[in-house]
Amino acid sequence: MDVDRDRLFANLTPLLTAHAPSGVESEVESLLRQMLADANGTLSQDAAGSLILHIAGRAQDSPVAVTAHKDEIALIVKRIEDDGRLRVENTGGLHPWAIGETPVEILTPSTSLPGVLSIGSKHVSRQSPAGRLKEGEVLTWDLMWVETKREASALCNAGVRVGSRVVIDRRWKQPIWLSDNFIAGYNLDCRAGLAILVEVALQLAEAPPAQDTYLVASSEEEIGALGAIWSVGQLPAESVIAIDVVPVATEYQTENSSDPVLPDRDRAGIYHVGMIESMRRRAESLRFGVQGAVLTSYASDATLSRSSGSAARAALIGYPGDNTHGYEICHAEAIVNCARLLGAWLRDPTG
Repeated sequence: MDVDRDRLFANLTPLLTAHAPSGVESEVESLLRQMLADANGTLSQDAAGSLILHIAGRAQDSPVAVTAHKDEIALIVKRIEDDGRLRVENTGGLHPWAIGETPVEILTPSTSLPGVLSIGSKHVSRQSPAGRLKEGEVLTWDLMWVETKREASALCNAGVRVGSRVVIDRRWKQPIWLSDNFIAGYNLDCRAGLAILVEVALQLAEAPPAQDTYLVASSEEEIGALGAIWSVGQLPAESVIAIDVVPVATEYQTENSSDPVLPDRDRAGIYHVGMIESMRRRAESLRFGVQGAVLTSYASDATLSRSSGSAARAALIGYPGDNTHGYEICHAEAIVNCARLLGAWLRDPTG
């Protein structure tokens, strides 16, 4: 039994273009419910907003939770000025220099409104924000705004308020392919993880896992793994595995190749040596390699859940990516191999 590559990437594209800023994740949830319609198991949503698919295993003595998060880095409205400009702050690790002047959508309870993340005209002096940037000042969110060309009262009538979420325009979220091997786009963190989770759920419909398994599409990961910490803690799982992008960087000796990354540590904790070694053996049996990494400016659902006492053991299966938290680039076969490794390990963690 192997990964259906075409199905995996067919599922990934709508997940990439969907909107799901932290705490407002229903669009991705609807897609996941559709994609998991043919999976075995019981699908539910918990109090933290995480979607959980419970798949009965051949044994129940060492249950496993696997997480991939639904939410994306985005912006939140801090104040609405009289001229209709929206002042915003980031939710999660979104940096202004990573996206620049970009079309955005302002989400309301019933629709979305267009806007442009702006810095103003460039033919200016230090009296204007762009002039200071031209002289080397650091770009920060307080120097930018969302231009709407609507009056504040019109925005209010349309449902825009302090606290409204702002996301990158859907048209800019369409992925592109760089050769046959690399896919690029916003939100490969962690929508590729969700596509892997769906693919593995459909694999396990054909052959059950070794242990009771909980596939968790977690909420609010980008603002502190809040969903996973709660959700994993409510489950009888001893081990938690996160599926997520891992940064490609010289300092980590990670490469954007077809080999998944099995980190040994991140800023939130240590990953379980025994789980890593058994996953290495499974990858070897599947005839691809894995990469190690010691990560600093990074934490996952898994280590954050473990550090909060929600699970006893943690592991991460990562697909390497360039430009993380920007316009990300990932090796397509690494995404496929992550799905292959996860499915094989869940069916036989002993290797």
